[in-house]
Order: sequence, then structure tokens, then C-alpha cells
Amino acid sequence: MNPCAPSIQIRRSARAKRLRLVVKPGLIELVAPLGAPESQALAFLHRHRQWAEDKVREMDDRIRHLEQPAVFMTGSTLPWQGREIPLVINEDAVARVHVCIDRAVLISVPKGLGKARADVAKQALFNWVRRWLRGQVERLAERHALRFELHPRRIRVKQMKTRWGSCGPRNDININWLLAFAPESVLEYVVVHELCHIRVRNHSLEFWSLVAQHIPDYRNERQWLRVNGADLMRRI
Repeated sequence: MNPCAPSIQIRRSARAKRLRLVVKPGLIELVAPLGAPESQALAFLHRHRQWAEDKVREMDDRIRHLEQPAVFMTGSTLPWQGREIPLVINEDAVARVHVCIDRAVLISVPKGLGKARADVAKQALFNWVRRWLRGQVERLAERHALRFELHPRRIRVKQMKTRWGSCGPRNDININWLLAFAPESVLEYVVVHELCHIRVRNHSLEFWSLVAQHIPDYRNERQWLRVNGADLMRRI
């Protein structure tokens, strides 16, 4: 027996109307209606077992990857606008920090910070990105707002732990600063997404139709966030 193979569990459910597989970390669960013959359930499992095992491995690999500690130090890289570039933190005889982003993310901090060095550098990066990204968001908003009069009252760039953007009841738009490290098309999608909430406050078909009128292939950018978003939040 393969020691790394996921466990298999069969669960009978009075609410189940058909056979289905549920994958969890290290586990494949076969959900079966009460009256389904065991032979039918096992045959269903056999047909779909390879798919389920692949999904469990993907899930377990993802969890192991997310459990690795993030590194914010010279020698690592950052995905500036979706493109990996070196991160360099220098200690200089300066009174304040300085950030420059071109072919690398260059952060200069005062000497003698010790263990606080990484935290000071990261805060300096956030302050720089917040100013830069607000200008990018404002230009994107101006480009898309005119078509359907989707004008925000205010735009803010913030540190957000679980969301990429939001649109408040007074049409204030908030954008996660980490979108500076995603491809430009992903940032544009999030800006458009929040602008469309000015008109449609839910995620109905009407809402997605409005998004598609601005970005016809928005599903690609939405999928990018689903696949890469958690890793981006972990890294930075």
C-alpha cells in the first residue's frame, strides 16, 4: 500500500440524491444515497479515483507550500506587477528609509536596526506602494468610469487580509496594496469589479455582464487570483 495515498471514507446520506466524491486534505469521501447499492458506489469510486487522488495531492501540496515561512530579505524576490525581480535591502548611514523599484526592489534602511530591519523595510515598501498604486488605480478608474457613470467618491489603497477590494455604501473604493505585485491586468480587473458595484451591489448575472462590458475576458484575471492570491498574501 502506498503510505502517501489518501484515506477513503464512504458516508451514507439521506440528503444525497446521487453519488459524489468530496476531496479534503489527505481524504477522499464518497457520499452515497441511503439506497445506493455498495457495488454501484464502489464502481463509481473506481471510475473517478484517479481524479480524486490528483485533487488531494494538489490540495496537500498547496497546504505544505503555504506553511513555508515567507522570506523578506536580500536574496529573495518579489513579483512586482507579476514579474519576479530581486529584493535588495541595504543598510546605509541615512536618517530615513528610501525605496526605489526598477529592475529590482531596492530598500535602504538605517544601520543598527537589528531584528527590526525586515519590518522597517516592509513598512517602507508599503508606504511607497500605497502612493504609487493609488495613482495607477485612479487612472484605471478614470478610464472605465465614464462609460456607465461609475464614479467612486474616494479611492484608498489599504492593507487588506482577506479581500482584494471593496466598494462601500457611499461608493468609496478600497484596493489591496498587494495588487501592485499582481499582473497589471489583474489590478485592472479588481478596479473594474469594484466600480461595477457602484451600480450593482451583488454578484448577480447583471453584475458580471457589466464587468464583461469593460473586460470581456475577466474570467482569466479572476482565475489568476483564485490560483495565486493566497500565495501572494503569504509572501508579502
